Amino acid sequence: MAKNKLVHDYNKNLQAFGQAGFDALGASETVTAHTYIAITALEDSSITIVAETGDSLTSSTIPKGLTIYGRFSSVTCVSGKILAYREALDV
Repeated sequence: MAKNKLVHDYNKNLQAFGQAGFDALGASETVTAHTYIAITALEDSSITIVAETGDSLTSSTIPKGLTIYGRFSSVTCVSGKILAYREALDV
């Protein structure tokens, strides 16, 4: 799999504006198909995430409108609704 190389301006812009896409998750849904770089709560939500670097979270509550940044290999929406933004790969 290609790695993200933010050495080019176009890659930074792809990443910053979510141009690699996202997965919308509702209660009890999990995604693992991509590396995810941001999680945004569409409503008050409880999430479990597995971080590639840093700490993972288990059934942590995040309020509506909050975005968490990192590199996540697994994202689970325990309750609520979230968007999991995919990492932009080098183009």
